[in-house]
Amino acid sequence: MLTVSDAMPVRSPAVHVRPLSGPAEMRAAVALYREVFRLGETDPAVSPRLLISLAHNGGSVVGAFDGGELVGFAYGFGGIDPSGAVYHYSQMAAVRDDQQGRGVGRALKLGQREQVLSTGVTAMRWSFDPARTRNAHFNLDVLGAVARWFEPNLLGVEDVGRDRGMRTDRLIVEWDLTADPDSAPRRAPAPPRVPWGETARDGDAVLLGLPGDWDAHVAADRAASVALRQRVADVMGRLVAAGYAAVSCKVASGDTAVYRFVPDPQEKN
Repeated sequence: MLTVSDAMPVRSPAVHVRPLSGPAEMRAAVALYREVFRLGETDPAVSPRLLISLAHNGGSVVGAFDGGELVGFAYGFGGIDPSGAVYHYSQMAAVRDDQQGRGVGRALKLGQREQVLSTGVTAMRWSFDPARTRNAHFNLDVLGAVARWFEPNLLGVEDVGRDRGMRTDRLIVEWDLTADPDSAPRRAPAPPRVPWGETARDGDAVLLGLPGDWDAHVAADRAASVALRQRVADVMGRLVAAGYAAVSCKVASGDTAVYRFVPDPQEKN
C-alpha cells in the first residue's frame, strides 16, 4: 500500500492507494469518473463490469482513499506496439476536484506503477489532452514521463463531457517504471513567455506557448479556442514528426504555460 505521505507531506488524514475490488468499489469508481468528467446521466462511461474484468485479468484498477472515501482512481490494461514492445496502457486517472493539490494524483500513479511492476512490465503509456497544461506539467515534470507521440483528433469530435464539439488531439507519453520515482521531478529551466500557439528556440529545444487555464480560455472565447487547438495540433504534429519529444510544461506567467520539446534520443515505434 502506498500513501501520499510516502511521496510528499499532505494534511491529515493520509490518503492511501490500493487495488479496488468487488462490485461496490467499482460502482463508486464509475460514479467518481462521471463526476470528474462532468458526464450527464445518459453519457456513456466505463462500466463496473469492465473494471472487474480488468482487475481479474492482468489490468490495473487502483483507488485513492481518504479514510474510507474514494477520492481518485485509475485503470489500465496490457498493450503491445507493432515493434513488439510490451507496456501497460493507463486508460484513465481521475481525482475529485476538491482533492486537487494534495498529491493524490502522484500517489495514484505511483500505486498503479507498483501494481504494474509486480506483473513484470516496466513501461507505462497513456494519452492526454495537450491543451490542458496543468495535466501536462503533472505528466512531464512531476512524474517524469516523456511525450513521444502525437495523435491528431484521436477520438473524433468530442460528444460528451466538458469538451463537447472540440477535436480530441492527444499527446502519448511513455513512463519508465524502473526509474527512481523520487528523482522524477525535472529541473527544466523556467521558460520565458511564448505567445499562445507560437514557438521559440532555446538552444536545441523548441518552446510552445499555451493558455495556463484552458477551460477559462474556452469560456472566454470558444471560437478562438477552436482555432488555437488546430494551430497547436499543427505545431505538435510537425515537432513529433521531426523527432522531438515533450519533456516539460511549466508556467511562464499567470496566464501562459510553455511546453519544452527536445530531440528525442530514443527511437520511436
